[in-house]
This record gives sequence, C-alpha cells and structure tokens, in this order.
Amino acid sequence: MIDGDSVFHSVRDRVRTSRRIDRSSENRVKRWLLFDGSRERVATALLAAVFATLLVLGGIWPIEYQELLSKTTMVQTVFNTLLSGTILLVSIVVSIAAVGISQELTSLGDQSERVDTVIDFQSGIEERDIVDVSPARPGQFTAVVLRWIKERATELQRIDGDAGREYRNEVDRLQADIQANTEEVLTTLSRVPNGSTDELLTGLNYDSSWQLYQARRILTEYGEQLTAAERRVIEDIMDTLRKLMVCREYFKTLYYKLELSDLSMTLLTVSLPAIVFITYVLLALDSGLFPDATVLGYTPLTVFISLAYTIALAPYAVLTSYVLRAATVTKRTPEEGPFVLDAARETRYDAGTETKTSASGDDD
Repeated sequence: MIDGDSVFHSVRDRVRTSRRIDRSSENRVKRWLLFDGSRERVATALLAAVFATLLVLGGIWPIEYQELLSKTTMVQTVFNTLLSGTILLVSIVVSIAAVGISQELTSLGDQSERVDTVIDFQSGIEERDIVDVSPARPGQFTAVVLRWIKERATELQRIDGDAGREYRNEVDRLQADIQANTEEVLTTLSRVPNGSTDELLTGLNYDSSWQLYQARRILTEYGEQLTAAERRVIEDIMDTLRKLMVCREYFKTLYYKLELSDLSMTLLTVSLPAIVFITYVLLALDSGLFPDATVLGYTPLTVFISLAYTIALAPYAVLTSYVLRAATVTKRTPEEGPFVLDAARETRYDAGTETKTSASGDDD
C-alpha cells in the first residue's frame, strides 16, 4: 500500500527550489536567464518570445483586427492601458531610485564613518594573518578568506587529540563541507570577469550558516575534551566565518545598489521611446490606413499590432529581467548568522524531538 505522506514529501523535495546559488547543476538556459545573461539581452529574449507567440497564435487562431477596430475600441483600450501603466511604472521606479539616492546624501562625518568601518573590517582580516594586504576586489577578497578557512579546517583535522571517534566524525564532516564549498566557489569565481556584478554574487553560494552551527556545536559538546590547539583553531574558524557573513551581506547590499541604478537607467532609456511609439500606434489605429493584402497568411495589420504590443511591453520586460535575478538572489540567500533554512542540511534536532522532550520532562 502506498504511503500518501511519503509520496507527498518525495514530490515536494523534487519540486523544491534549492536555496543555494549552485549554478553548476542548473540548466544552461535557466542559468543564463536568472544569473549569467545580460539583463538587456534577457529582456530582448522575452520580447522576442512574446512576438513569436503572438504570430503563432495569429496563424493558428486568426483575429479579424479590421473588423474589431471598426466595431469596438478594444484594441485602443489595450494600448491606452499599456500607456498608462508604463507612465506609472516609470514614476514608481524613479521614486524608488530617488529614495536610494537620498540615502547617499549624508554628512561628512557619516561618510567618514562608513569608510572607516570598511577599512577596519579589512584590517581585522589582516590582523589575523590571513593576508598581508586585504585584496581590493570582492572576488579576490572572498577567495583569500575561503582558502584560509579551508586551511584551518584541514589543520584541525590533522591535530591528534583525545576527544574520541564521534568528535573525529564531526570534524571530518565540517572539513569536507568547507573543502567542497570552497572549491565550488573558487571554480565559479575563476569564470567570472573582474569588475562584473557576478563577482559580488559568487561568495553568496558559500554555505557558512551550517558550518558556523557545526563549529559551535563541536566546541560546546566536546569543549572539555579538546586540546588548546584544537580549541584555538575552532575559534579561529568561527570568528572568520562571522566576518565572512558580514562581508557577504555587504556585497549583497552593493549588488542591490548597482542593480537598482542599472534598472532605473535602462527603464528610463526604454520607456520614453515606448511611450512615444504607443502614442503613434493609437493615432495609426484611428486612421485605419492599412491594406487588406495577406502575406503568408498574415495581414499587415496583424503583424503591426503584434509588433506594437511587443514594443509596448518593453518596459515590463526590462523590469521582469532585473527582478528575476534580484528575487532569485534574495530567495537563495536568506540565511542570517547561524540559522539554517536549507532543508537538505541536518541539525541536531532534525532526527526527532527526544532531546527537547526529555529536557521538558526534566524541568517538570
């Protein structure tokens, strides 16, 4: 007999979107659409798909536009709605951009404090002898920190202590996870050009939340059995992971700032011609000067309206292309600190509630 709950969980696990930015296992088209592709090219591809779909539908299920224009105002209403929506969309995006700009209009003291905070953060990395001079590029900075964490995890694995076999298994899990994550990020980083937006996103794929949790758990459960060297290495890993988390959130903030500025500039560039074109379309439709000839089963009016509708959607396609990437980054990097949201990760209490139940019984 089939277990309904097991079937449900199996289907759910298959359709669930991974929360990590693991681009290596994704379909190339999906990866290009969500991450790698230029947002302008993605918007153009979306518009081309819309135009092709309209032409295919026009061939399969043709619409008598000439009769529709003569008896109703439906087509004009659609373009009027798109015109109003485009103007409203531009107003909203410009307002959001203005809010972002207003945050940059601060006093000299605030600007000095922000710069000093970043420099102090880099100095903290240098003081731990991770690197002599902190790299200026985000990708190189992330690579240096990750290599150091990997080296410390390997050093912890090689230290001969008296904590026992269970402790060794937990350390091996931590070291293997750090090594696998580091190699994956470094491989992705090697394919990213310097100075690109992707350089800010590369480090977001590193699963530091579970590693910090695992290191804290090892230190808590086996603390009395650890040697001074083991304790020092674990504390170094924990402290560096915390710094990496802060750094990644800062890089993500820079990414959103750059994306918002690019979106505003691109949307304004596209919207003005689109508004002018939609206005011209409304005047052209009212004139009714379209021949009745048919080419390959399509009338000039059918092609014109399909093309006009596609161009009218250009601002929405631009917005969609940018929001797709920003929303995907937000969805796949929601972890803050030691909290783990990835269902594939195991924590101490995932196997059951015996520990919590027994603790409650003892309290009673």
